[in-house]
Amino acid sequence: MAGCKIALAGLLALSPMLASGQESQMDSTLKLDAVVVTGTRTEKRLSEAPVLTTVVTRREVEKAGATSFLEALEDNIPGIVTEANGMGNNLRIKGLNSRYILFLVDGERLVSEGAGGNVNLDQIDVNSIRRVEVINGAASALYGSNAVGAVINIITREPEDTFSAGVDVKYKSHNTLNARAFAESALQRMKTQASIFRNSSDGFGGNGKGAYAAKYADWGGNLKLGFRWPGRVDANVSGRYFRHESFNPEGSLNTTHPLTHTLSLGTDSGYASKDSRYRLKASVNFDKYYDMDWYERNAEAKLANTASYISTRILNTLNPSEKWEIVAGAEQNHEENYATRTLGPEPTHKALDDINLFGQAQWTPLAGFDIVGGGRFTHNYQFGSVATPKLSLMYRRKDLTLRAGTGTAFRAPSIKELYYNFDHQGMFWVYGNPDLKPEHGLYNSVSAEYNGASAYASATAYRNDIQNKITQYESVNTLGGLEKYYKNVSSATIMGIDLNISLIFWKHLFLKGSYSLCDAEDNATGDQLSGNVRHSGTASATWNGMFFHGPWSLQLAGRFSSPRLYQSDGEKANSKSYNIWKATFTKQFRLGRNILEMTLKCDNIFNFKDATFIDPGRQYLAGIRYTFK
Repeated sequence: MAGCKIALAGLLALSPMLASGQESQMDSTLKLDAVVVTGTRTEKRLSEAPVLTTVVTRREVEKAGATSFLEALEDNIPGIVTEANGMGNNLRIKGLNSRYILFLVDGERLVSEGAGGNVNLDQIDVNSIRRVEVINGAASALYGSNAVGAVINIITREPEDTFSAGVDVKYKSHNTLNARAFAESALQRMKTQASIFRNSSDGFGGNGKGAYAAKYADWGGNLKLGFRWPGRVDANVSGRYFRHESFNPEGSLNTTHPLTHTLSLGTDSGYASKDSRYRLKASVNFDKYYDMDWYERNAEAKLANTASYISTRILNTLNPSEKWEIVAGAEQNHEENYATRTLGPEPTHKALDDINLFGQAQWTPLAGFDIVGGGRFTHNYQFGSVATPKLSLMYRRKDLTLRAGTGTAFRAPSIKELYYNFDHQGMFWVYGNPDLKPEHGLYNSVSAEYNGASAYASATAYRNDIQNKITQYESVNTLGGLEKYYKNVSSATIMGIDLNISLIFWKHLFLKGSYSLCDAEDNATGDQLSGNVRHSGTASATWNGMFFHGPWSLQLAGRFSSPRLYQSDGEKANSKSYNIWKATFTKQFRLGRNILEMTLKCDNIFNFKDATFIDPGRQYLAGIRYTFK
């Protein structure tokens, strides 16, 4: 810790000297003119979007020295909790786990990897992120199932230069190494982009001071191809591959360790009229997850489970006049699981299918006043039909924007919740319930937002009611064995307030803070939902400057959380409250057209550890990126 404090003190001492007389390069930090797409499926300026959206930009991720997508979320979204359980790492936001959070990459959903709706977020190369858009609450009108608690849309980068290539290497404590290489080009009609990455770590042990993390090795790659024909017609192809292998600790008696693969393929084509008032887009996206057991003695892998998701969509956007924007489309989804053990004693396939019609209209009857209404009709071949309408109002006057909205959402039962048939080595049995009904949500919110030249502030109050909540319960059979079932037996009410503020001082200093008060109650027990934190927040101070052939930044950032409820050996317990801080220094050197960027970071400065918290304590990072053009 002494070394970390000395390094931080040295950087602070240097900062006035380095910034003196220089112009700051802040990359439009307040993001007032940022373009977002998630809330409407069309491009909108952030200040004009009818749904309040949190945006995390690429430069914010870089200045914070984030080495993973999850870290980028934790730096900017209060109340995020990660829990390791039998179904993998489960992300929770406002007490709702991954089953209620819709993860998208460029508007396409990621396949769930287990009964808990888990998605391994390490498959997202943090260096490929252009921005992240986060919307709280119901969004099923545009996105269908799972968009109950939040929608997180990861927008990936597009090639910007005629040609560029580079390498990025970061080394962190616990022999953690992140390495990446990329190349991209943007010609008059064609864009190409390719990258590969490898992340690995020796992991860290708990020893009663923190949650255990295994040694792992990841490989991944991304490919994007785009072509535009004369006449406003374009076509794009994308692919993503990710391989994750986690290893047993020394002395383990396990004879296998997990190995997973994820493959994503997508294609889309679009047409825009000459005046851009009509746009048509057709797309197909395929996402498949392979869960394998690696037998260490025989050095071979055996397939245990697969999960796949195929989505086909047609989307129309029409602007008949300056006062109207209409979005309408049709979608077909096919989800399929293959399991050697969990869906029965024999290898078994199960599938879910649905068809959807959706639409949304934005009407501007008066200058600065917008009314947005829409809905989706979904027919699922397993549980029937459901409609999810929404209505939003927005009023803008100079720097002030007021929003109010109500929306409905649903979550379809997963394949494993419907069809589980699993004997867990005779210790207990898990059974699905084919008579499950979809969960329904009703989300209401009001918000006020101020956009000034050097200040931004927003406040949101919300209430989210979830009915027919699917819960797993236990019983003892006549032979004394423990059995677990799924049933629509509970409901939850989530209420809270979110506050955000950003300020710029002296063109160099950027202050940012957020606070979330969330009361997430299980209506059946009166307890807080497991994993919810009632009080949480983030804060950061970033000093930007120019010195010696390029910009630099120094950031001190932290996040805090009140205690949360969790399960320990079947009993309810409360975790510790915490605040975790990190210091990050980045410096760019412009060498002609080429760029060399250096990153130094001290994470978890005060060495916080807790058995319920997945963190190894204080860590140090050094990284370098070189891009040539």
